[in-house]
Amino acid sequence: MEIRKLPIGQGLAWFRQAIDLGARNPRAVFGAALLFLLALYAVALVFAIVGAMVVGQGAAPAAGQGPDLRDALIVAAPLFLVVMVLVPILLGGLMHVIRETESGRPVRARDVFLPLRSPAGRRLAGIGLVQVALTAVGGLLVAALAGEDYWRNYAAAMQSAMQGQMEQVPQPDHAGLLMLLQFLLNYVSYVLVMFAIPLMLFSGARLGEAVKATLQAGLRNLGANLLAGVLFIGALLAATLAFALVALVLGLVGGAVHPVLGNLLVAMAGLGFVAGVLVLLVGGGYLAWRDTFGEGPAAMPGDVHGIEV
Repeated sequence: MEIRKLPIGQGLAWFRQAIDLGARNPRAVFGAALLFLLALYAVALVFAIVGAMVVGQGAAPAAGQGPDLRDALIVAAPLFLVVMVLVPILLGGLMHVIRETESGRPVRARDVFLPLRSPAGRRLAGIGLVQVALTAVGGLLVAALAGEDYWRNYAAAMQSAMQGQMEQVPQPDHAGLLMLLQFLLNYVSYVLVMFAIPLMLFSGARLGEAVKATLQAGLRNLGANLLAGVLFIGALLAATLAFALVALVLGLVGGAVHPVLGNLLVAMAGLGFVAGVLVLLVGGGYLAWRDTFGEGPAAMPGDVHGIEV
């Protein structure tokens, strides 16, 4: 499996090209992103309803107290597992829609769900399980570095916060090492989503092969990947600030007519904003896979002269 060595500036090319993704068929691409988000919201809603029914059968909390942390975990733990398994499949579907759009082939927004109906697509759930294992291993390492009593004290502080009592959050030991560890875990998780999903869905790689190739590509093109990550994070922060101002205006204008209208406008704008961010991030991952693993010619940074509108 070919893994190209790319210049650091390729990260800038991915960022600039990702801004234009979806221009050929915005209805399909952004519609697929909206369906992606709505599917996750539907799953969360189902778990919230079931969790409320389960927790409601237990003892009611005392007056002035919030829900018990263990009751919250009854809902949060299964929801976390389901979402971790479902997200790679839906991300693969969104990458499929982006790929077909960029290739000029007809595609529809609902094609985001195609991987759910194919054996190759359903195998993407394995990436979610790898992410769960990575989270578990990372949690153990964090627990070892943070100190023996850190998580116990942290859980107690969260329990108090849920009951309306503000306590000082405990500080971990070895804060510098924890920051480095968190960076490494985030980077591995980032390249897994960026490379392993298209390797399995488009290149036909098995889970083990995809993970191995992903880690090799992450090391081989560390500079380009980090530059792309920094650019995407910076753009996300700037866009979030701009969206906060837009949401404030929408809330005030809509609220002047009726409070419900103001909330509805803000919610719709927020959904559209998150869909746009999702297309940008997933599209950037698709471009990185395409150039790194040689599906098409890599667009060198010098070949990108501007941003199409």
